[in-house]
Amino acid sequence: ELGIPRYAFTGTGCFALSVQRSLLLHTPQERVASPTEPFLVPGLPDAVRLTRSRLAEATLPGADSREFLNRMFDIERATAGWVVNSFADLEARYMEHYEKDTGKPVFAVGPVCLVNSDGDDVRERGRGGDTGAAAEAARILSWLDTKPARSVVYVCFGSLTRFPREQVTELGMGLADSGANFVWVVGDKNDPPLPDVDAAAGGRGLVVRGWAPQVAVLRHAAVAAFVTHCGWGAVTEAAAAGVPVVTWPVFAEQFYNEALVVGIAGTGVGAGAERGYVWGGEELGGVVVGREKVAERVRAAMADEGLRRKAGEVGESARRAVEVGGSSYVAVGALLNDVRRRRRHGG
Repeated sequence: ELGIPRYAFTGTGCFALSVQRSLLLHTPQERVASPTEPFLVPGLPDAVRLTRSRLAEATLPGADSREFLNRMFDIERATAGWVVNSFADLEARYMEHYEKDTGKPVFAVGPVCLVNSDGDDVRERGRGGDTGAAAEAARILSWLDTKPARSVVYVCFGSLTRFPREQVTELGMGLADSGANFVWVVGDKNDPPLPDVDAAAGGRGLVVRGWAPQVAVLRHAAVAAFVTHCGWGAVTEAAAAGVPVVTWPVFAEQFYNEALVVGIAGTGVGAGAERGYVWGGEELGGVVVGREKVAERVRAAMADEGLRRKAGEVGESARRAVEVGGSSYVAVGALLNDVRRRRRHGG
């Protein structure tokens, strides 16, 4: 009624959106014989192969994908454009592809983690009014200050991942066996006790319960690699910091993000997860990645100079994108101009 145009801020990047749209429209996942048989995702700028065991639940055979598809089309029809926490050098071809596919413009305005990127805002981001955030951030960053440059792996799977106990044990022992220093964020403070990782690691690890200042940690000179679930926020924060990643997707679109990071951007190595966990049923999922693979992948990511160089180049591109005249800076201006234009013409 007010003629205000509607824009959708997406929770992931254009690569994952393009993959999801192709899977819903063309259903290649329904034409393979088993959950582990690879198939080509059709219509993308690159040859992207997945398996059913790596798909978001809405696209699995038997899921109510038709309802999901109809909702997707409803959103596309009602939306004037897409606002994306991404930047051109990370996925330019997929921004163009998604624009062409949906007929709506993409405004890539990220990485948003680089906004207000100095001082207390970075150290306490994500904690709101938590009065203990500053002290916890200081504790973690002070520990990192005692470590040599590029000697620490940072491990965090976001706020929603809940691994079964046996997988937590394998992860912890793998970190201990890797020989690396590590900061491991293990989730809620009320979780049951962990295996005695600190004793196994000989004091090389810092186990953090609940929260860590992730953006500040990733920028610290001591951090050499990041083990992540490939949530889009984590992917963009690692990209902005220029830190290589060990990808360990768990659910939703995270395997698609892994395909971008490892197969296209070239800034990560896979941990070896061939399947994810069912949302809410993680305790039944067993071990996906064993301790030997954890240790091997961590060592590989920390030692790979080519990987570090590529991640550094992506980090430089991210920082240039948000500077005056950069691609994301220009995209914000284009978005504002689009809003004004549509307002003048009634949406």
